[in-house]
Amino acid sequence: MTVLYSPSPAFAEAVSYLSNASSLAQVSNSVKLELYGLFKFLTVAPSPNTSRPSFFDISGRAKWDAWKLAAETYEGRPSEAEHRYLDVARDLGWKEGAPAAVTDETEERAERGGGSGMGVSVSVISSPQQDEAATGLHACAMRGDVAATSAFLHAGEDLDIDALDEYGYTALHLAADRGNVDTVELLLKHGADKTVEDTDGYTAADLAAIAQRPDIVALLEPK
Repeated sequence: MTVLYSPSPAFAEAVSYLSNASSLAQVSNSVKLELYGLFKFLTVAPSPNTSRPSFFDISGRAKWDAWKLAAETYEGRPSEAEHRYLDVARDLGWKEGAPAAVTDETEERAERGGGSGMGVSVSVISSPQQDEAATGLHACAMRGDVAATSAFLHAGEDLDIDALDEYGYTALHLAADRGNVDTVELLLKHGADKTVEDTDGYTAADLAAIAQRPDIVALLEPK
């Protein structure tokens, strides 16, 4: 009989922090999935206990693969998996033993999707093509501010609606990931490209599927 690993109290703190940290606003999906896999490996079972989801279940398949990868990477070494999880939490601002309010006090509160303690921080290189207008458009799309997004889209003909931010996301990626359906519809109306991939190879539809938003996936599917 397999004995499930018992994570430390620090792990529980880190999970709680990552479930609510505003620093999750900009993260790489590949590392989000890594954290999901680590979490399942440490708290549910050393390896997936269900069959692999079908190709058409994008979200479920990606999560299952992440869990399997964690199992293969850290087989017999759960303490190392926990250390990896804690290192990521520290990168996002978590401080062991600090009250949540203290840990978060220097962060800018931003709109975000459901956390579940899976979010992570990544090292990125700022895109030289990113300009101030594009940054504003991305921020508005992420917040789901339809009025402000519309204002940016009407601000000038030079605005590239498909411009990538410093993390490799378009405004459509961010709106889809956050579940902002009205903003997604607005961006599509203005010609946003559904096929653009982020640095991890995900389209906006893929992110919506991972976020379990079938309504947005339906909007983004090829017609």
